[in-house]
Amino acid sequence: MNETTSDHAGIGLTFDQTVPCRLAHRRAVGEVFVTDSSRLTNGDVWVAIQLPRAHSLWADRSIAIHDPLSVAEAARQGTFVALHRHCGVPLGLPFSLKKWQFGVVDIGLFADNERTPIEGFVRYRVGKRVGLGSNFEQLGLEGRVTIGGELAMTANAEIVFFPPDDYAAIRNFHRSGMTSAGPDAANLPKRLDPSVVGRSDPRNIVIGDCAEQLGSRFPLVVDLGHPSFFDHSYDHAPGPLLVEGFRQASIVAATRAGALDTPACVVTGCDVTFSHFGELDALLECSATVVGGDSGAATVEVGLHQKGRELAEGTMELSPAPDPAAGMHR
Repeated sequence: MNETTSDHAGIGLTFDQTVPCRLAHRRAVGEVFVTDSSRLTNGDVWVAIQLPRAHSLWADRSIAIHDPLSVAEAARQGTFVALHRHCGVPLGLPFSLKKWQFGVVDIGLFADNERTPIEGFVRYRVGKRVGLGSNFEQLGLEGRVTIGGELAMTANAEIVFFPPDDYAAIRNFHRSGMTSAGPDAANLPKRLDPSVVGRSDPRNIVIGDCAEQLGSRFPLVVDLGHPSFFDHSYDHAPGPLLVEGFRQASIVAATRAGALDTPACVVTGCDVTFSHFGELDALLECSATVVGGDSGAATVEVGLHQKGRELAEGTMELSPAPDPAAGMHR
């Protein structure tokens, strides 16, 4: 089904202010990208999203295309707003993002006009809660992101909720055997040069280089002071940091393999499943292996590893950045 402006009639969502920070699981107002939400009589939840033009992370790019990962992050925040405000999930209930998937439908809709922030709507179809035993529950959300009244991206999530006591026990078990000291600036891996992943700010580089130039595992730079990835404190490596690590590792692997001509590319697809928490006090590594691609695009298998265990796996789709002057859309 094509999404059109008429699909938004009667919803009445605005972009005048953000939702409360706590609903989006953010600490800083400037890190909240959801502005409004509503639940319709059919059960669908709609959220309005707006991305700032001058964001220290998401505006750090060398191409005139809004980063699809930034819109995916807005959609991720939208899942929390939908769950807390419209689905009865209490604030503070421990959860784990088990699966995160998005796919760009029309990259032309992400063009930066250099005049206005990118705005859009996410329609979430909320799945039934599934009991997993011992009070654990899983919930799925299927999202469709519209920009300018047209379908721009799909975004789907599967989330597992934990009783607080069980979550504490699981986290204590996972942390056993790890070192006691967390990362600090003196012990962080040396970051790659920003230019090799299409960025300019060294602070936004989240991987170091492989031990060997032709290797496929990149150490993750866990910078607890990063204002976006660590907008607030975590007891584990946060999902946005891990996905950015996958993106950067994929770009380096693809350019070194000759699958991409330049690191100035866009992520047009992501499909990642998380099976374990990533601990903050032991080395995390992102693996990236090119497995396909054509017309200058690349498909890259990615993984997250720690202490000999695979914590996550999936694929990233990278595409050449379109030329805005050539007319990317319509």
